Amino acid sequence: MGSTAITALHSAFSDTFNVLGQDSRYDRNVVVASWPSVPVEVIRAAGFTPVLACSGAGATPAADEVLEAGVFPERIRQLMQAALTGRLNHVAAIVLPRTSDTDYKAYLYLQELRRRGRLASLPPVVLFDLLQSQGQDIAVYDSARVQDLLVRLAGLGDKQVGAADLSVQIESGNAARAAARRLAALRRNPVRVAGAGMLPLLGARWTMPPGRYAELAGDALQALAGRAARTGPRVLLAGTPVDSTVLHVAIESMDATVVDEVSPYGIDVAGGDIDTAADPCAALATWYGTHSITARTPVATLIRRFEQSLADIDAAFIVLPTDDARFGWDYPRLRDLLDARGIVHAAISGDPAADHAPIQAVLARSRGVQAVRHG
Repeated sequence: MGSTAITALHSAFSDTFNVLGQDSRYDRNVVVASWPSVPVEVIRAAGFTPVLACSGAGATPAADEVLEAGVFPERIRQLMQAALTGRLNHVAAIVLPRTSDTDYKAYLYLQELRRRGRLASLPPVVLFDLLQSQGQDIAVYDSARVQDLLVRLAGLGDKQVGAADLSVQIESGNAARAAARRLAALRRNPVRVAGAGMLPLLGARWTMPPGRYAELAGDALQALAGRAARTGPRVLLAGTPVDSTVLHVAIESMDATVVDEVSPYGIDVAGGDIDTAADPCAALATWYGTHSITARTPVATLIRRFEQSLADIDAAFIVLPTDDARFGWDYPRLRDLLDARGIVHAAISGDPAADHAPIQAVLARSRGVQAVRHG
């Protein structure tokens, strides 16, 4: 039962975007988002299944013809490749959050390609303008954007949706968040699960129905809790948020374990519960504005999140790919925090082949202090 649950969760994380374009009947019930700063509760309340564009190993020749090199992350290239090759023709909508320049540019590119006739069959493309700033005016604005998104998506399915529908999704989502937190506890003291195995178990929460997720996460927890503790350096990934296990696999092939990622696909997939007593649109706006790890997350929020991960970390890698235009600005501050804690670290590109030597060097150094740190 446990192995079946683990397989199902991994599939929900890895396959939901890749299967689009194979069954138009399934696709019509799907809303594709480019990053998990779009409230999945809104998508579900409107009667659709959320699917997230993600990095992949597939080539993107059609996207490469229209997107500049070294500017757009892999997940955006995969989204554009799917759009340009007709795989998204039958989905209900594509929603891009304005929480990074590349997501916003992708929205503009899709609209321009449609205008030029390159994407005549593209479904509605929606810009979700969540602001991750503080202040009462911002809170009011963000709540209104959540309401607008709900109305827009519900209209696509001719469904009458109200606050009660959102409240149901928030409550069931909180149960799924609690299940994700219990799973994530297996990564610390002692470490029971490799990061390459854990990230899909957590990331599946975005796309799997929350009740089903909570059920399968509970089964997976029972199967994994009895595993022997993993040894070797404990690693943190920060910088540009990872959305795949490519780096995990490379790092863990060197007898280390990734135990945290500052990414919405790690423990941040759970976060704290959404307030069920508040207006549901306002509560969702507050949660996603506070918990979403994006290029526009306030620096103070990112630094606090980073510091929370350092208590029992042996090594850290700050991921700064060539397309990064935001997270590199934080590197000096992150470097100083790591140096003050005596945690060995390096900035890497996110390409396992190019990063092999620095990863190996950092892990070799970290083993010298691991016994002192953990006993």
